[in-house]
Amino acid sequence: MKNEHKIGFLAWLMLLIACLPLVAEARSMRHRPIDVLADSLIHLTVDHAADSVGLVREYNAQLYIKGQVYVRKKNIFYHQIPGMFHVSRKGQRRFFIETLNQVHFTSPDIYDQRTEGVLGTTNSFFEGDGRLSDYFHITPYNHMLLQDKLISPLSPKGDKYYIYTLDSVYHVGGVQHYKVGYKPRVVSYQLVEGYVIITNGAWSIREMYFEGRNEMLRFKNKVTMGWIDTETEMLPMKYDLEVYFHFMGNRIDADYSALVTYSDISNEAPHQNLRDLRQQQEMKYDLSRYYSLQADDTAPIRDLEYFRQRRPIPLSIDEIDLYTEYINRELENQKDSATRAKKQKKSQFWDYVGDALVSRSRFFVKDVGNFRISPLFNPQLLGYSHRNGISYKMDLRYTRRMVNDKVLEITPRLGYNFKHRDFYWLVRGYFDYWPEKRASWHFEVGNGDKVYNNEVLKDIESITGEKVDLSEVNLEFFNHTYIKLSHSWEIFNGFALDLGLNLHRRAATGNRNEQYNRIYNSFAPMMRISFTPGQYYYMDGKRKVNLHSSYPTIIFEWEKGIDGVLKNSTLYDRFEMDIQDDLPLGLQRTLYLRLGAGTFAYKDHLYFIDFERFRRQNLPIGWSDDIGGVFHLLHPDIYNSSRQYLRLHATYQAPFLLIPHMAKYLKYVMNERIYFNTLFLPHQKPFYEVGYGIGTHLFDFGFFMSFASQKKRQFGFKVTLEIFNK
Repeated sequence: MKNEHKIGFLAWLMLLIACLPLVAEARSMRHRPIDVLADSLIHLTVDHAADSVGLVREYNAQLYIKGQVYVRKKNIFYHQIPGMFHVSRKGQRRFFIETLNQVHFTSPDIYDQRTEGVLGTTNSFFEGDGRLSDYFHITPYNHMLLQDKLISPLSPKGDKYYIYTLDSVYHVGGVQHYKVGYKPRVVSYQLVEGYVIITNGAWSIREMYFEGRNEMLRFKNKVTMGWIDTETEMLPMKYDLEVYFHFMGNRIDADYSALVTYSDISNEAPHQNLRDLRQQQEMKYDLSRYYSLQADDTAPIRDLEYFRQRRPIPLSIDEIDLYTEYINRELENQKDSATRAKKQKKSQFWDYVGDALVSRSRFFVKDVGNFRISPLFNPQLLGYSHRNGISYKMDLRYTRRMVNDKVLEITPRLGYNFKHRDFYWLVRGYFDYWPEKRASWHFEVGNGDKVYNNEVLKDIESITGEKVDLSEVNLEFFNHTYIKLSHSWEIFNGFALDLGLNLHRRAATGNRNEQYNRIYNSFAPMMRISFTPGQYYYMDGKRKVNLHSSYPTIIFEWEKGIDGVLKNSTLYDRFEMDIQDDLPLGLQRTLYLRLGAGTFAYKDHLYFIDFERFRRQNLPIGWSDDIGGVFHLLHPDIYNSSRQYLRLHATYQAPFLLIPHMAKYLKYVMNERIYFNTLFLPHQKPFYEVGYGIGTHLFDFGFFMSFASQKKRQFGFKVTLEIFNK
């Protein structure tokens, strides 16, 4: 009876928790100020856009952007901020730049852009989060703005997130217009504030203004649309963008103006979009025609006369003065180059030191290739979890691109786990010799976790009880080093075959029992099959670039240890399967699923229980790989304690779960996640792990609770620093 009362109480408690969001929603509805006319105007505009024959399916355009960057304030931390807009430590604080770009758009939201020309008093834009181009790729009628970061006030369910008010009514050329303001119901990175100007009768937008925050940036963007009854009625014609960056006492402001000139505009039929077109037989999955500009790797033109002839917006007097000052300064520097050389070298030296500490270093050596070195202090790759403590890694990447889009890449990586006092290293590389078929040679050399062999299973299986306590077993650990060689080939679209050879060396550590000093080797051919049905892709020159699919990815892997090839060779068969999928549920809601299973054969032979896809993560990888889809409170020894496993991971991500009810305190949260992980092993109780996580522009945090029985609970958390890494 007690258990029944306990179950009943828990059921009522869970029901109450599930109803809390509905109660909060009802309370917010009761107190919502509703402007009926404003709501009606927005709904008319949204419905008209959904039914309109004037929505654009495809176009080509020239995008001209010019802008000024003002370094208002900087301190000793300026050069230590990863990805910062780099300027000399002394001198000019104001910069001007302009670019000419070719854009190819395909509905619903594919923008293929290539920079044709660049000119100015600096070599690059101040992009803040690296996605400046998204601010000039706005389709107001889409559900999302900035590709996938912001929920549009004109989305079909916009009134769930925004409050609309009628600001004013006015006439232009005898046509009546409505200015409708909007603001978010809760403070969130995913919502913006601003207004739209709607034309009466046409129910299309003449102007859209929105402002908000995007990680470290505040922005204000005014989008001017085409006039009614023209082919650009539903298209942006002009952008006026302001961005503000304030961090650690540093302040940068930037103003940009952009003008779009269209050609080859194609309007789609009612209810027709790219998803429908993809289903047509002649289109299949090759989207190369929508990414044609990316295949052109011509270097941007840097010529003053070129811009004079093609610049669609005349330069202002202020901008001409900036150019004049820059040219005069460059002439003075050339005259006085000898006396300035020492000072410049000294300044550049400290700039390089600052960059090496916190920023990725990139440099190119002619006829050798490109090098990228991670910073010595890299907060993005520093992580902490309750189970595994603090871990850190750094890497070097060498890339050489050859004729016909062939690529050679080598990536050494080093890392250290402070809690387990383990040093990890690996060198990984590949040679992509047939990019059209994604055919390449791969190699990997490194060390892995300490493991033990299947002899311990006899002890584990002899222990009875609710849950196996591995401390009862005298485990003999082995250090592990390996070499992996393989060849990968995508035989047909979405279906890849990997064939290779894995060599393992495992030497007893002697930490648990000093009498052991044994070394075992394995010589193991490997086969991996990966299949993603419905794989969309495009050809970038001769290189096939896979995009996405509406179906899950299925991976099957087999490794066979052959006895007698190497000294003390082990005999085994390892089989593993992994299925991964992400299901978009609309408006930044996504369900991620992962199902995995594995087994070792040859029960009576000695082998090492070391699965490839079910293992502890040695080093932090990032939010999508290290917090979701893995276990966080599972004891490290469990990974090697069974010859079979079955695992399931589910992650639900949405921007508005608990935060709207605590927005006053957690307004900088970008997304929320709910985790559910479960593991089934023979001779042990099922292991369950549930968690809740948040993501911000500074860090990602996840809190977890696990239980393998009714008597034992564990709690822990995972933190990864994500500064400028979203």
